[in-house]
Amino acid sequence: MNTPFFYGQETPERVAFHKSQGMGNQKTQIEDIAPIVLFLASQGWWITGQAIFANGGYTTR
Repeated sequence: MNTPFFYGQETPERVAFHKSQGMGNQKTQIEDIAPIVLFLASQGWWITGQAIFANGGYTTR
């Protein structure tokens, strides 16, 4: 996710690499997460025990 603490631990080259691996050459933004949270708190209240990845298809390990 695009958070300030991430950048302090990575070199500029690594930040550019991580951004290049996500959709649209960017990392997940807060604006990407908010609709999912809203859905789960309202219409999706019945969804349980699921891992929902809002990461543009890129996960670091």
